[in-house]
Amino acid sequence: MTRRESTPRLLAISLAAFALALPGSGALAESQYGSGTGTITAQAKVNLSVTVPKLILLRVGSTNATVDTVAWTSALSIPGATPTTPLAGVNNTNVDWNGTAPTVTTSTAGGTLTVYAWTNAGAGTINCALGAWSAAGGPANGDFAVTATGNLPHPGANLGACASTSFNSNVVATSTWAYTLGGTPSSWVAGVYTNTITYTAQGI
Repeated sequence: MTRRESTPRLLAISLAAFALALPGSGALAESQYGSGTGTITAQAKVNLSVTVPKLILLRVGSTNATVDTVAWTSALSIPGATPTTPLAGVNNTNVDWNGTAPTVTTSTAGGTLTVYAWTNAGAGTINCALGAWSAAGGPANGDFAVTATGNLPHPGANLGACASTSFNSNVVATSTWAYTLGGTPSSWVAGVYTNTITYTAQGI
């Protein structure tokens, strides 16, 4: 290679190196310089960024895909000289009935479920909603009361007043929710009545 041939190549390499040093030509860190007499300084800043994704957890009763059922059964008594509890699966059975309406009672304690909630969002809320009953003629939503024991209130004192309740961030909120059934069982038509409560936890 002659001296004339090498000169253009050396020039091209020098220009490429100079271009890399220009602003916007690459991923360059901040730089400064200081010059003069006495104390001189030069600073460089680095930005820090931490991303924490939001997470919210809710458990009512059993874990995973198990959906708990809270159930009640009414009991009937035929009034007479000696009140009679009807037997299941019988027909044409004699009874001492005095002609007044049977008494109907339903157990007040349906079941107690343990509830857990957690979120790292700024605030957490839980609300509830009921679907449609499987049949008409049974108890009303407001007949189901829910009593909470712990630091996570039920969203509403009864299922007819489903509202919203809140819990703190980054603290496990836990309670037991006790479901009881009131109302007037003697006014309910015979049948099986089912419904589903949906609890929704939300992080804001």
